[in-house]
Amino acid sequence: MLRHILLLTLLFCLKQTSTFAQTKPKQVVVYDIVHLKTGKVLYGEIIEFNQKDGDLTFRDNYNRNYSLSREMYDYFEENVTYQKRIRDTLVRPRKSDEFEFSIGISQFMAGTENGFIPDDYYLSSNASGYYFDLPICMTVGAGKYLSRQHFVGLKADVKLLSALDHFYSIGANYQFQYDGMKSNVAKYIPIRVNYGVRSSEEWVNIQDPTMPPNVNYIQERFDINMSSIGLEFGHGFSFIGNNKHSWNLEFCFFKNMVLTQSVSPLPLGATEPNFNYSQAGAKMSLSFNF
Repeated sequence: MLRHILLLTLLFCLKQTSTFAQTKPKQVVVYDIVHLKTGKVLYGEIIEFNQKDGDLTFRDNYNRNYSLSREMYDYFEENVTYQKRIRDTLVRPRKSDEFEFSIGISQFMAGTENGFIPDDYYLSSNASGYYFDLPICMTVGAGKYLSRQHFVGLKADVKLLSALDHFYSIGANYQFQYDGMKSNVAKYIPIRVNYGVRSSEEWVNIQDPTMPPNVNYIQERFDINMSSIGLEFGHGFSFIGNNKHSWNLEFCFFKNMVLTQSVSPLPLGATEPNFNYSQAGAKMSLSFNF
């Protein structure tokens, strides 16, 4: 089922790339060409040619002027016709006060430290220090432009592929566009406050009570359900297409504060292991906005 959702998402995004395709027509251009003795070829216009000594004044297609003596070039050609592709320099319109919806894919590098504190019963944890989960998520969002520079809305990431049992987040989304709006690549700073849920496994070592006086250890498995609130910020690039649609590429960092955590199942008569979770990480996402 998850594979089908992922495939449909990718097909939708690829289909929308057709909105970005524009036919760039060609135009006929005429150049004078000078072949230098160094092997370099200049394209442009002969401004002046002295038939007596062969010296010429030349302006190339970058508007640079040359004064060339006859000893500096092999030969020149006049009025050579080329087909030149026209560069599309039109700055496409962007949304200014409209609603916008997005769908895409995000890759997390979610770092977690369980902060385990041993006691007389729970002796050690298999996880020490930060370890990273790498869930691939579907990202969806909706919001409205208050002006060209300010966008507010909601954005959610839901697990598609991951070893975690559950992984999702939803939060308030604010984006500030700071570029001069003179090109078709918008630059913006995303700032988000997210509520997230994460479910995983932890393994803790305890002393085997069936093997006294020999010291032997066994492992207890626990399911950890955790909710958190976090701050996410980073940088994004929005590639503007036709009909005010766009592709967004984002790189963000996040830091979460754990709100609640539950541990199950507990051994009979035992208390919970002492976990003190902390979370931080990074995220990269690609989304289509329409």
